[in-house]
Amino acid sequence: MSFLDKAKELANQAKGKAEELAEKAGPSAAKGLDAAKSSLDKATGGKYHDKIENVSHKVEGMIKRDHHPDGQPPKGPDEKGPEGGAEPPKTP
Repeated sequence: MSFLDKAKELANQAKGKAEELAEKAGPSAAKGLDAAKSSLDKATGGKYHDKIENVSHKVEGMIKRDHHPDGQPPKGPDEKGPEGGAEPPKTP
């Protein structure tokens, strides 16, 4: 077995372990995000509520994207995409 074959094998093993750990950490990350969001909003007296919510939604989208099989967040009919903007035009 060549060096590159061994490196690929080890990389695949590491990827599998990382996926397992990310799957377990997702719910904890969401809880932590909610706690941080509430604390920041309270500490700023609601002055930056809209900005905190905006960033919170982006982070939640990243967390959900990490748990979706193709790496993209699920899109409903009213969702614009991962960044909240319009989808780029598809070229044939």
